[in-house]
Amino acid sequence: MIYSKNTVKNIAESIGIPKLKDGITTAMAQDVEYRLHEIISEAAKFMQHSKRTKLTVADVNSALRVRNIEPIYGFETGRPVKFHRASTALEDVYYVDDEQIDLDTLLEEPLPSVPLEIVHTAHWLAIEGEQPRIQQNPMPTDDDGGGGGEPAAKKPARVQRSDGVETIPLVKHVLSKELQLYYECITESLQSADPVVKSTALESIAIDAGIHQLVTYFVQYIAVTVKNNLHNLEVLTTAMAVARAIRRNPNLFIEPYMHQLVPSLLTCLVSKRLCDNYTEDHWSLRNGAAEQIAEICQQFGQSYHTLKTRIARTLLRAFLDPTKPLTTHYGAIVGLTKLGVGMVKVLVLPNVKAYMGLLDVELEKDNPQLVDDGRHCRDALLEALRPLAASYDDLEPAGLTSVQRSRLAEAVGSTLAELVFADADGGRIAAAVAAAGREGRDGQDHHSL
Repeated sequence: MIYSKNTVKNIAESIGIPKLKDGITTAMAQDVEYRLHEIISEAAKFMQHSKRTKLTVADVNSALRVRNIEPIYGFETGRPVKFHRASTALEDVYYVDDEQIDLDTLLEEPLPSVPLEIVHTAHWLAIEGEQPRIQQNPMPTDDDGGGGGEPAAKKPARVQRSDGVETIPLVKHVLSKELQLYYECITESLQSADPVVKSTALESIAIDAGIHQLVTYFVQYIAVTVKNNLHNLEVLTTAMAVARAIRRNPNLFIEPYMHQLVPSLLTCLVSKRLCDNYTEDHWSLRNGAAEQIAEICQQFGQSYHTLKTRIARTLLRAFLDPTKPLTTHYGAIVGLTKLGVGMVKVLVLPNVKAYMGLLDVELEKDNPQLVDDGRHCRDALLEALRPLAASYDDLEPAGLTSVQRSRLAEAVGSTLAELVFADADGGRIAAAVAAAGREGRDGQDHHSL
């Protein structure tokens, strides 16, 4: 018998069951021996399927799991375990020989080096989309993309910042040589003094179907041109023409670039000065920028629900700020007018009388430039009232009696009222202003209720 009855008695006494009868211990020893044979046989199957000739602890644990028995919490080792036998009076006991350690040798050995303390340092992974060339960041590779007929990736240009840190863009733009030559040719043609060459370049931008990779470059060209040439009317007009051309090209997807294009248009709309001589026709440039902003709001208003509201808020702030120049006020009035009749009713008309009070003060000054700018602002307000009159199709024009004239002067100021009186369509404008005023009062009463 492999598993003796004395072992069963010893285990029983260790768990508090003394003096087991010999028949019970013999039966239990035989059952344990059967279970051991069963587990070893199952473990041997795992060993054979693993193409091994040595039984391991993992095989035994797998056999126990198959039998739905909790695995043994032992250890696995890569080297064989050597057992030593110790003879006693009753039976032989087997044990694993532990390695003897000399304490004197252990104490005389030098101490291990102290591990470094854990510290945290901060550094810039990227600055405005560009990776600084510092020790903590990975250095860029110098390969050019290899052969095989594929266009090589253009190496990002290194930028030397004011603080001495050299940065490189994180993204390499793959641009074919043909597109690079096309872009250079177009930008040179846009700077040409020949109007035919310039119009040909603009027409190419508006109809060419293979320049979708250059959209971001053209948007950047517009932004840089507007920023660096705020007093050059001709260059700004060309930049606005480029913006109109890329927007009207049906083959280009420019929706992701609207947030970069709109600031340039707003700059040309409400900037203080767009030319060195105030007699130059910078008003047409502002009108064109306002038309483009209105077209953008109409085209992308459903995708960006707050676009029109944010632009209107910006223009209203410029319109109501008395510290802004009259040229900025003109751009704001024209921009709000182009955004639709609703903006005129809600934002322009309620503030016309107060604004005309400030404008009359500017018109009285002995300054030709202020007088000219004030007249354009006054005319812009009159033009803002025309679409308001056109929105009331069922409204009959009033006869402009003295009472109606006084009411109109109370609504828009005496100076603007005189312009309305002298206008051929003054009757409809006066009636529309009165109707819009009633709607505004009804809306306020309804809101108060």
